[in-house]
Amino acid sequence: MEIGISTGLFYHKDIFPCLDKFARAGFQNIEIWAGAGDWGKNTHFDYNDEDVLVKIKTMASLKKMNICSVNAPFSGNLDISSVDEIQRSIAVSEIKKAVVLCEFFKAGYLVVHPAVKALPLTDRAFVEKKISQVKKSLADILDNAMLHGVKIACENPSPNLLGGWAQDLMEIIKDFPKEHMGICLDTGHANLIEPPDQYLEKMAPRLMALHVSDNSGDYSSHLPPGDGKIDWKKFAAALHKCGFKGVFMLEILGAARFSDPAKVLKKAFDNASEIVRKGDM
Repeated sequence: MEIGISTGLFYHKDIFPCLDKFARAGFQNIEIWAGAGDWGKNTHFDYNDEDVLVKIKTMASLKKMNICSVNAPFSGNLDISSVDEIQRSIAVSEIKKAVVLCEFFKAGYLVVHPAVKALPLTDRAFVEKKISQVKKSLADILDNAMLHGVKIACENPSPNLLGGWAQDLMEIIKDFPKEHMGICLDTGHANLIEPPDQYLEKMAPRLMALHVSDNSGDYSSHLPPGDGKIDWKKFAAALHKCGFKGVFMLEILGAARFSDPAKVLKKAFDNASEIVRKGDM
């Protein structure tokens, strides 16, 4: 299993110096963070600017890094589960731009967030309405993605968001073809509910991608693996058991953004390498 990292670690900085840092740390696989804010303009790159995209693609090629996925834009204003049809349609349109990004970068899949705002999960009628909206949005996004040869990986968000619990996420995607849509398992989000190896068991047949980070089980702090309380030996065994062959994609955010980049990246790469090695044994 190969190791990768999301550029989201440096979403608050210009992406180009960051690509060099990833390459120097030994990463050969990256996920491009399309991010959020002013429709892509206040992230670490403008995904609306074709010249910028060409430059990213060229630099990644020169650094011998594979862009294997894109994290779709998301923010409080981009919610594909919104019951407001205008807001939902705007969110879907923006995510379709990320589908084109995937095709341009020759990335295999796009990571999509089913919801971005907390909601009263005890109100089943409201939850069902939101699930219906997500399914409608995903159907539209997937139709577009299939035209561009891109797969969709729905991420499990934090447990206070729609789709955070495995049974809800499986309900959302169950009617979509598994060869075109699956789940991106975020280990940090899962750990707020139960150990990630147990969460994985509930959705293993639809596992498509990973977002790997650690935490102490009380907050999605997106720490490097080994800095929290996740049992990585058990998780590696669970991955091996379900036959996952994708990229062990790190998504480190939070306080790590303000640490020494070289040290954070080296530690993350070394820890991930050890976890993958154990899983492949």
